[in-house]
Amino acid sequence: MKKKSLRFGLIGILVVFAVVPVLILGVVGTFLIIGYTNNSRMGELSDISLTKAGVVNTIFESYQSTATALAKMDDVIENAQNGGSGGLSKIKAVGDKNPDIYDTLIVGSDGSIIVSNLNKQTGTFENFNADNMPAVSGVLSWEQYGFDTFFVSHEIYADPDNKTGGLLGYICLIINPESVDTSESPVANNLMTALGGTYLGEKAHLALVDTDGNAINSDGSGKIMKSAQVDSALVSETKKIFDKVKTTTSDKDASKNVFTDKSGKLAYAAGAIPNVPSWRWVGIADASGFSSFSSRTNIVAWIIVVVSALAASAIGLVIVGKFVGRMQEILKKVNNISFEDGISSMRFDVKNDKSELTMIQNAFNEFLDEVNLNSQRYRTIANLSDNMLFEWDLHKESMYVSDNTLAKFAINPDIAGLANGRFLDSLMSTEDADKYKRDINALLKSKGKMSSQYQIQTKAGATIWASVSATVITDRLGEPLRVIGVITDIDNEKKMELQLSERASIDFLSQLYNRSTFIRMLTTELERRGPKKVGIMFIDVDDFKFINDRYGHTIGDEVIRYVADTIRKKVDDRGGFAGRFGGDEFVLCYTNQEDIANAEQIAMDLIDELYMGYTTTDGQLINVRASIGISYCPDHTEEVNDLLSFSDTAMYFVKKNGKTNYHVYVPEDSESGEYIDPEGY
Repeated sequence: MKKKSLRFGLIGILVVFAVVPVLILGVVGTFLIIGYTNNSRMGELSDISLTKAGVVNTIFESYQSTATALAKMDDVIENAQNGGSGGLSKIKAVGDKNPDIYDTLIVGSDGSIIVSNLNKQTGTFENFNADNMPAVSGVLSWEQYGFDTFFVSHEIYADPDNKTGGLLGYICLIINPESVDTSESPVANNLMTALGGTYLGEKAHLALVDTDGNAINSDGSGKIMKSAQVDSALVSETKKIFDKVKTTTSDKDASKNVFTDKSGKLAYAAGAIPNVPSWRWVGIADASGFSSFSSRTNIVAWIIVVVSALAASAIGLVIVGKFVGRMQEILKKVNNISFEDGISSMRFDVKNDKSELTMIQNAFNEFLDEVNLNSQRYRTIANLSDNMLFEWDLHKESMYVSDNTLAKFAINPDIAGLANGRFLDSLMSTEDADKYKRDINALLKSKGKMSSQYQIQTKAGATIWASVSATVITDRLGEPLRVIGVITDIDNEKKMELQLSERASIDFLSQLYNRSTFIRMLTTELERRGPKKVGIMFIDVDDFKFINDRYGHTIGDEVIRYVADTIRKKVDDRGGFAGRFGGDEFVLCYTNQEDIANAEQIAMDLIDELYMGYTTTDGQLINVRASIGISYCPDHTEEVNDLLSFSDTAMYFVKKNGKTNYHVYVPEDSESGEYIDPEGY
């Protein structure tokens, strides 16, 4: 690094540390002013909107009072009870006094129109709700009126004071704030007058919204609009408004229940109308004007900020001038470190003096020498060991592999990664590679250890068994840094283990599975069969004792091998397996669904093939007879022991009834009580 670069770098650093705090102070101050102005404007919007909303509250209260008064009139009760229009003149008189009431209806409890002041509603009240007639509805579509509006209703009882005598119907006031009074002395529309006008420098106006997002005067035009016509920013806030502003029962509670917020360019204050759950008043304003403040205040503040920043920069320049001179010697020595030849060449050129800098340089050189020595020691041990080592650096994404590993396996550490498909998993079968990937992912997730065995192909083309053990090295925060692993050739030991395991599972004489192995494999098959069937044949050689007594045990052993070979042909390459349970008892398991469907024919073929005879080594023909019992899972049972017992019981049925045949198990075989399994499956 050159002197000028250092000087300019330090100047930049000190200037940043001097100027940035001042700039931050200016920015924070600016936002504080904006925040204060915003809060002040929002408070003003809330207060004025609440005041204007008080008139709206009074108007809605007058709607409900009018509906209540009409519902108690004797003529209205008579009309609701007996029909007719005797109270029409009184209803009309009430409507004439209130320009907001477009039409007045008496609706029966079944929704039928009994009286309509304008005679525009006939038949059934088109927005009748038998389950819940609202005291004040939201905006509704009216086919018979031809425009959108809302209504106010009140129940009509025979005894209105006590609400007894049964519900006779409803008085419904159709409210239309947009209606035009055509009388000689027109009266201004009350609700729209209350909503009309602007405030906050003509940037705000009052509106009403219902639970469905419909609105009155939402754009200041005095119109009723369905939600599709209302500004989307207001519609999107409707649910929040109704969630935050709960319905109240008094003006006092409503004045405490005001919610303010912003949505895009929209700023609003919202509150409740007492006893009207379907509507909320909303003071709507242009939010852009809320974040502005006095330009003069802003300019003065920023002049102070700029002057402070320049003063701080000047002080920084003085400090840098004194500091840079003391750094030149250290920087010259740092410049002499070479990275071209690795750690071994990263050394300070130490001079023969006793300064603190020389002591630091000597300590640094000793540290680099120790690191280099440890690196060489690690690689030497790795190459001398029979175990094959690998190390994956998670940060650098680089792989180290010991020389004996490279000699054994075709791996390129430059492109290999722990789990990128180019390391050990590239030399495995698909099944082992999937298992390896699962193990590595589990290791990285647990940040612990792993040990597993896989079959891996060597450079020579042979496939060997290898044990792979690995552990994760983490930093002080527990984040993985490296994975260090050991690969051990266990091919000879594994093959010996498999040979011993195979010998332990095979019956020596018949070369079929022995009893314990067969039962273990059958248990596994039943657990994984899913919806498929499994078939069992229990085979017993008829009169085998006679063969042993007449021909000798040597011939008897040959017969056992002959029966085993014949049985084996029935399951080889078809997904089944067979075993010998001892003596002359054999068991077959069929998993092939086609074989299971033809099990009885297979049993008969097996009996016929055995009876064709076996020629002994001295030329004697021995006809072998056999009895076969058949059972199925799940038809008969899903338990291993019961399945074997049932097929054995079916075989015994054949023994009792003439031998040399087959029989499919039925529950009656066990119910006879004549057979007790001596083996106790």
